[in-house]
This record gives sequence, structure tokens and C-alpha cells, in this order.
Amino acid sequence: MRELALRASHACAPTYTRFLEPPMEIACRAAANFAGCEVAFEGGYEGAERRMAGFYAGGAEALSFPIRRLRVDWNARYGSIGHRDILGALMGLGIERETLGDIAMLREGALLFVHEDIADYVAANLESCGRAKVRISPCGEEVAPPEPEGTLLYRTVPSQRLDAVLAAAYDLSRQKAQEMIRAELVKVDHAVETRADARLEAGSLVSARGLGRFRVQEVAGLTRKGRVGLRLFVYGK
Repeated sequence: MRELALRASHACAPTYTRFLEPPMEIACRAAANFAGCEVAFEGGYEGAERRMAGFYAGGAEALSFPIRRLRVDWNARYGSIGHRDILGALMGLGIERETLGDIAMLREGALLFVHEDIADYVAANLESCGRAKVRISPCGEEVAPPEPEGTLLYRTVPSQRLDAVLAAAYDLSRQKAQEMIRAELVKVDHAVETRADARLEAGSLVSARGLGRFRVQEVAGLTRKGRVGLRLFVYGK
């Protein structure tokens, strides 16, 4: 990342990473600061989780991220396809994970965000996902992925500690939540968190292996009994 940032700074021409996991964006910002340039992130649509970093010196208008959008369609009468089926089929083609961005499931079909270097290869070779045959086509127009499915919950907790909020989100005992945290089964904002007393804020994303993930949508303030009111969005059907 430092090398890419330095090249952008010295040549005054943008450079780009492949698709990154969210925690790696911190290292990108540090690399840009080291090289004295700027950095921006793009995943192909607003709210993308896996994004490329673009290092640049001067105006951001010079950025042109090498991202291509492909649409996946199939006949629902012959099978149902999920995120895991599509990712597995792509991995089966020998594609490196960092050349793949998000896979956004639509109500009918799916969108793939891929590096431009592999877009033609995917279009020519991805013929089936799971048990269903698929059709791949370029997607030029902006298609917004649907809002994530899930349930909005209101919970009160003694504090904003990770163990307390995790227990409230999934109806666990506090002890069970602490055991999962110690076992490194819990991530906060995509990074493993082993501190049971880590403080969660509005916007914090928590994932627990085997349970799913939730986001702290709002810290609603103290109740009359001195507990903290939280609104949690728990992902999933």
C-alpha cells in the first residue's frame, strides 16, 4: 500500500488496490499519510463492504476505479441461488478473492462487482451456480441493491459493553457472550474483539460466529431505571 501511495504521489497519477476487507482501509489511510497523498474508496455502489482504495495527488476527479458490474440471472423454476452458491462458483473458476467485490442479491438475480481484469473471463466462463444455470451480462445502468433483510429490535442493557449488547441481541446469558468473545468468535467492525468491555457506539457492526450479525442503529439514552436503550438491526430473514 505504501508503494502504491508513493507512486501516486510521485507520478501524480492515481493507483489502485484490489478489493479490500474493511479493516485494511485503516492501513490505506496510513499509507496515504506517509506518502503525502490522498486516498478514496469505492466498491461499485453506496454501502459496499469490500472496496478498492484509490491513491491520488491533486483532484479526486482523476480517479477511475477499475470496477465492472455484471448481472447474474437464472430461471427460479429450476433452482434457488444464494450468495454462497455464487461465491463458490466463482472460486471454482480459480479467481482470486481480492479481484471480487460484493455480491449483491437482488429480488430477481444478483449483481457482481469485479475487477475489470477478470470481467470478461467471468462473463465467458460462469455458467452455473449450485444446481442452476446462469446468464451473465454487463450491467451498465445503476441498480441499487435492495435494503438488507432483518429485524429492528429495541433492547435495554446495563451498559454499552460488548458482552452486554451481544447477550441482549441474541438472548444469551452474559457468561455465554463472554465465552464467545474470549474464544475469538466475535468481531466488531470486521475485526476480532477479545475485550468483553469494549464499548459499542451507534453504527458499530457486530458479528458472532454461528449467530449472525447486527448493527447498533441508535443509542436511545437512559431509561428511568438507568439502563441504556438501544435499537439494534439484526440481519437475516
